[in-house]
Amino acid sequence: MKKILFAALTLSLIATATSCHKNGTVVVDTDATPELKTQNDSLSWALGLSIAQNIAATGIDVNREMLIQSIYTTLDQKQQPMTQTQTYDLLQEIERLAYLNRSKTQKTQLEDTRAREAEYFANLVKTNPNVKKSDKGFYYEVIKEGNGRQGAPGLVVVFDYKGSFTNGQIFDQTYGNRDAITHVVSETMMPGLIDAFSMMKAGSTYRFYFPAEKAFGANGTEGIPPFSTVIYDIELHEVRDL
Repeated sequence: MKKILFAALTLSLIATATSCHKNGTVVVDTDATPELKTQNDSLSWALGLSIAQNIAATGIDVNREMLIQSIYTTLDQKQQPMTQTQTYDLLQEIERLAYLNRSKTQKTQLEDTRAREAEYFANLVKTNPNVKKSDKGFYYEVIKEGNGRQGAPGLVVVFDYKGSFTNGQIFDQTYGNRDAITHVVSETMMPGLIDAFSMMKAGSTYRFYFPAEKAFGANGTEGIPPFSTVIYDIELHEVRDL
């Protein structure tokens, strides 16, 4: 992993930059519009973009001039100013700093999310008396109560659903898109759904309001940004053994 990261750092190009190399001097014009005339141009740009994003993700404010000089020194196979041991130690330091930066950023985002969600749920309960708080940390509303078998971890549930954000934007649904979902209630599900199905009976329709920590958390998922509060309308058709 460290060797791959080192190769990435030394081979990368600064994102949104074009450069020329004359007499050992690197000139970078960040205002120029890149002209990708050949496949090699496109490959080079894609490589630079990807690696620059990885560098940015570390949260480290790099010395860009030194970074570019390192790239040329390495690509031109010139003598490195550091030994492999020194480089390895510094890459470990990069990993440590990146971890600390990510942790700090996530902590701040989590605190902001909790404050935002506290206000949202307080207003939700105030304006909709049918909304109740679960002892598992999410909120729910019974649209229709069923009298069939109750869900539980290890059982199979067949259901339709609609997922949306708090602004009403739908990010996914089975209705009109595909058949009802058949799934085992297990840890492969979003955390909140395990608890949700465990409180529903077949024939029920519930609306669940999941805070980010019971949904997709700090990572998010495809189509759902990190720290998103999500709403799930679930129509549970059947509960059966595996």
